[in-house]
Amino acid sequence: MPGIGHRLAWLALSAACANGCGKHDTTSRPSTARASATPNAALAASEPKPVAHELSEKPGCRALVVSGLAIVDGVPLQTSALLDGKHWVELSAGSSLALRHTLTSREFRLIGPGHALPCRDGAEQILLADGQLTTSANLGVRPGAEVLIATPEGVVHYGDAALDLELGSKGLRVRVKQGEAWVEPEARGKPAFKNPVRSGAEVRLSSTPTNAQALVDTCQSAAQSAENSAQRVLGGEGSGANDSLGARAAAHMRERSKARTACAIAAAAAFGERDPAISQSLSAAIARADQRWQRVPHVPR
Repeated sequence: MPGIGHRLAWLALSAACANGCGKHDTTSRPSTARASATPNAALAASEPKPVAHELSEKPGCRALVVSGLAIVDGVPLQTSALLDGKHWVELSAGSSLALRHTLTSREFRLIGPGHALPCRDGAEQILLADGQLTTSANLGVRPGAEVLIATPEGVVHYGDAALDLELGSKGLRVRVKQGEAWVEPEARGKPAFKNPVRSGAEVRLSSTPTNAQALVDTCQSAAQSAENSAQRVLGGEGSGANDSLGARAAAHMRERSKARTACAIAAAAAFGERDPAISQSLSAAIARADQRWQRVPHVPR
């Protein structure tokens, strides 16, 4: 039978996973407008369900308004369609797409031309390869819940904020209209601005050459570190003050956060690979890494 310490450690890991992993954070291979896929696998064109039945809906993004042309797997997106977070959206110039998360009521709008993966695997996470994105405040706000917007240049995360983002050849521009947000460059160097970025401020991350393979390597390394730290929570490795369960659990949460961010950035960058075969191979590697950092070790018998 496992000892009390192992039981407490396992409970700490389980609680951490319940708050930040599971089906809402896993990464699957993204489909692109270039790829051949069955349209019905990407879209569920049923009408929005009443609020009383909202919790029974599959986690994802519901299309509230489609203006212009938004394409998913070669098929024009229709109003009320459900995006399951596994298929990229391509917006033509002048087009826009308003979306709402089916479970949390978070709302945001994509503006073309651009490419994005909204509600990645049902989570409050958006991958933006290029284009514009605006978010709404005072919707879907819960204690401790954050939206993560990942780009090849870095990430933006917030709990409650109205933002304007634009990603193009000059890099990433983030304007905070209401609330506050954290903007973290991919390079992890010290930014020229102070976080959090508050209402009325605007920051930019300069465009840098994207090496998708290098970003995937970083994702895999971070995932391995997170998995190792999870094992240390159970195994009690270390010495001194850092050997306490609380210290080990806190270290594990930091490693998980790094892995989550690194793998989201890598997933956004992988879409930009011109060779579909390379893009799919990188995405598969990211999926395996996501499973690794989210895994909860079993308590030894």
